[in-house]
Amino acid sequence: MSVDRKHLSVASRVATRHPDQDDLESAVYSALADFGDLDSSYIFVTARGSDITLAGWVHVQAEVLLAEEITLGNEGRAQSS
Repeated sequence: MSVDRKHLSVASRVATRHPDQDDLESAVYSALADFGDLDSSYIFVTARGSDITLAGWVHVQAEVLLAEEITLGNEGRAQSS
C-alpha cells in the first residue's frame, strides 16, 4: 500500500503572519482593555487579513455586543492608519 506524502504535511497549512495582522490584533486588544465597562481578560483576538475573530468568555450577553462594537469601531481606525 502506498501513502501519498502530500496529505501528511502540516507545514503547508500553517498560516503566514503579516505584520499588519499583529498590529490589528494589538489595536483591538488595546481598545477592548481600555473600555472600562468590559472585562476583556478572557477575550482572544485573531486577525486574518482584514477579518477579525473574537473568541472567549464574558460575564453577560450584553458584553458580546459591546466587544463587537468596540472591535468594529477599532477596525476602521486600524485600516486607515
